[in-house]
Amino acid sequence: MLSEEDYAKVAKEALHQYPIYWEKLVYLGKSDNVTFQVQTNDDHQKFLIKIHISTISIQSKGNIASELIWLEALVKDTNLVVPAPVRNLQGDLVTEISTDLSENTIMVTIHHWIHGSVLQREPTSNETENLALLMAALHKHSMHWNAPEGFNRPIYNSDHLYSSLNQLKRLVNLELISSEVFVHVEESAHKIANVIQNYKRLPSNWGVIHSDLHESNYVFYDDTPQPIDFRIVAMAFIYLIWLKHFCIFHLIIGKYLFHRIAK
Repeated sequence: MLSEEDYAKVAKEALHQYPIYWEKLVYLGKSDNVTFQVQTNDDHQKFLIKIHISTISIQSKGNIASELIWLEALVKDTNLVVPAPVRNLQGDLVTEISTDLSENTIMVTIHHWIHGSVLQREPTSNETENLALLMAALHKHSMHWNAPEGFNRPIYNSDHLYSSLNQLKRLVNLELISSEVFVHVEESAHKIANVIQNYKRLPSNWGVIHSDLHESNYVFYDDTPQPIDFRIVAMAFIYLIWLKHFCIFHLIIGKYLFHRIAK
């Protein structure tokens, strides 16, 4: 397993392949990616470097590049502030690094840094309205954007819903939720899956979605929300995906609180 210092070496090696004059790397954290903030002599020009370490299929080179292709399209076609990717000196979105530190080639991407901060409170009515406008702008672009040939992202359909349901069932075995709660979740999932299976795919309802736009994945700059972390971008029914997450989340929380209070 690589250390923070090892990942910093990988980041520095990758930076040689970009038109960026950098001064300092600041380690941010590790999950599916190892991330560093890239600082320059201009405080207004920073970058985010991602070292892709997950072995799941969504982290293949083609999948990663497809995420960045949509980001480039959003920059070109809208006024949204998103983490625009930086192409390397060869014009590629994904840089592959070979190093003695790893048996496998390591994939690296760089994005422009998004300035702002995560809200640590409930949003105001004005901020909530701006969040709704952000979602609408993302959905509008998705409806009208023609993904290029080779665009490859996960598909959120009924199969994906049932896969998520099976993962959720593990919480019953771990006694984190009761079997009674899971029954309600399962019933709702079957109803949503039935709608998805019978829904006709049209440009107006099917397209690319952010898929993870929770409160930690957008930052506010003044009153303007700016989306970040597009790593699980997927193809889905644009509005039904929100219904799925909303229903399952509130069923779990509501039933959990009910049983806790009842005890």
